[in-house]
Amino acid sequence: MQLWGRGALALALIGSVGLAQGYEAGDILVRAGAATVSPRVDSDAFSVAPLTGAKVDVNNDTQFGFTVAYMINSRFGVELLAATPFKHDLYVEGAGLGRTDIGDTKHLPPTLMAQYYLPELGPVRPYVGLGVNYTYFFDENIHDGVVSPLIGGANADVSLSNSVGWAAQVGVDLAMGDTWFVNLSAWRVDIDTEARLKVNGSTVEKIDVELDPLVWMVGIGRAF
Repeated sequence: MQLWGRGALALALIGSVGLAQGYEAGDILVRAGAATVSPRVDSDAFSVAPLTGAKVDVNNDTQFGFTVAYMINSRFGVELLAATPFKHDLYVEGAGLGRTDIGDTKHLPPTLMAQYYLPELGPVRPYVGLGVNYTYFFDENIHDGVVSPLIGGANADVSLSNSVGWAAQVGVDLAMGDTWFVNLSAWRVDIDTEARLKVNGSTVEKIDVELDPLVWMVGIGRAF
């Protein structure tokens, strides 16, 4: 009886949320919420003094993210991910500098995904995706008060090349009625950039930096 009671309670809870309504061809799904970019950084080392041996690191950032998906049929869709600009602090680590904040940059990571929606499980609608990402870096900034003393008082600048790479996705919609749902989604994105260090206008170093972030979003959505 105890096991039966627990099963009945679980069914009641699922029923209180609502059963998932299968998506149909032509449906437009809009999702929005807090999106976090968490880089998994792998950087080449600098070869110019006094940064010789130091590597680049980047912190996390959270912004407003949103996606728009178009359902080709009941199982396949195409989705575009967008967001307000992410801003990341840039650090160098090593070479006796510890972890030093040397500047910041902004980026936009539009990502286009082909999606497959698995069969509904009660109110739960899981899906997976595979696609391509384009990351546009801009507003790179060096903290002169930190960097200039390291390079003998010279003026320094940094620039980051844009990136094109693959992206993979998993997500789930939790139905809250016929059209509204709660969304949890995550992407693994291949982002590779070349960091160029300039001193007094001349490029003195180029290093490859793999960011390859995990991106996740928690939000709400609606089917139209």
